[in-house]
Amino acid sequence: MQMADWKTVRYDPTYTEKLDGEVIPLCDALNGAGFVTVSSCSGHGTRRGTIWFEHSNDERIESMARFVLKTTNRDFCSFYVQFQKEILVDGYGWSLMVSPNEVYRSTPENESLGRVVRGFSEVEAAIMKWNQGS
Repeated sequence: MQMADWKTVRYDPTYTEKLDGEVIPLCDALNGAGFVTVSSCSGHGTRRGTIWFEHSNDERIESMARFVLKTTNRDFCSFYVQFQKEILVDGYGWSLMVSPNEVYRSTPENESLGRVVRGFSEVEAAIMKWNQGS
């Protein structure tokens, strides 16, 4: 099955696989900066939220990633941001993970999801700032 492009997934009301609402602003920021997102998950309040995007240019991706890390990972109390390059059969892909800290099995889902969403918001703001300066 071939995946739909971002605009179809984001804006076509007839597209059946809806996005997790929590990731939409961050996916919009990545796509707006020229990175093509291919899949995303908010973590359902119990684990890290992850967005996967296509490999384009290492130098550009690394520039964005370093800016985001420098901007967001200064305080590890709430969440942690990680970028990962993945080897695929026909090339490479990237993932951006936002992991909430101090989330346990006993942590209420809305609280842990709130931590991921706050992390998403900070990463979104950093990507938008980076994109304005690049």
